[in-house]
Amino acid sequence: MKVSSTSQTATSDLSRWLNDLAALVKFRLSATVVLSSVLAYLVALGTEGVSWWAIAILTAGGFLTTAAANILNEILEKDFDREMARTKNRPLAEGRMSTSDALLMAGFASLGGIALLALFNPWTAILGMLSLMSYAFVYTPLKRVGPIAVLVGAIPGALPALIGCAAAEGAITGLGVTLFTIQFFWQLPHFYAIGYLGAADYQRAGFKLVPETIQGEVDAVTLGRDAIAATLILIPLAVLPYFLGITTWWAAGAAVLLSMLFSRFAIAFYRRPERATALRMMFYSFAYLPLVFTLFWAGKMFL
Repeated sequence: MKVSSTSQTATSDLSRWLNDLAALVKFRLSATVVLSSVLAYLVALGTEGVSWWAIAILTAGGFLTTAAANILNEILEKDFDREMARTKNRPLAEGRMSTSDALLMAGFASLGGIALLALFNPWTAILGMLSLMSYAFVYTPLKRVGPIAVLVGAIPGALPALIGCAAAEGAITGLGVTLFTIQFFWQLPHFYAIGYLGAADYQRAGFKLVPETIQGEVDAVTLGRDAIAATLILIPLAVLPYFLGITTWWAAGAAVLLSMLFSRFAIAFYRRPERATALRMMFYSFAYLPLVFTLFWAGKMFL
């Protein structure tokens, strides 16, 4: 019985540590970022010469680099995380993990991630480092300055698409810039929905990520207007891969339809800014990017 009890305790401790590690690296966010990079890699490469080893290296390198950026973000914001209901249970905020341990993990993750990305070519390593540094040391402090942080943060947030294309093509190409731009503008309505839903939390922590009215309330009109503008820009961007000869007309057409539907969700939020419309726009945004990139890849296979 004593051995069984000890084993259960060890299993429980391991489970808690793994949960803390997942929270520290923001596992779901990191996985989403890696998915966009891998899909961009496949769009650029098509079906010829696809190597599962290369995909595994890109996945590991992208995940470790993103994890390092997220860990540094949580180290810098641990005191502010305690003020928000969404983040107060994070391991650093609650003190279940020390800052020195987290910093050590960030260091190893960044070295491992950049080293793996460098196996492709210098561009992937440079872009990976740029993404890490700009997210942790530019975007993170700007969150307490003003809504400009969202635009700045969208740059490292969109770099995975460029990294994926650079890994496949060995250079920064028109396709890479196009997919980067699509991911950049996709992030704006995606975050505006999240920012609206979590505005009270952000205000308590002193984050100024969403515009406010003179009365200190969320300026939903500006959020909705900017969300519409971003989704409208996505419509012509969805056609560019076709003109670049990367995908078929029907894949680009389907991507345009998805972008138009995105605009409808943004317009609904603008007309009626409330939790329900913000949730619809947010949940649709989760599906939009992987669907569009997958369409481009599927179209390329029929060229």
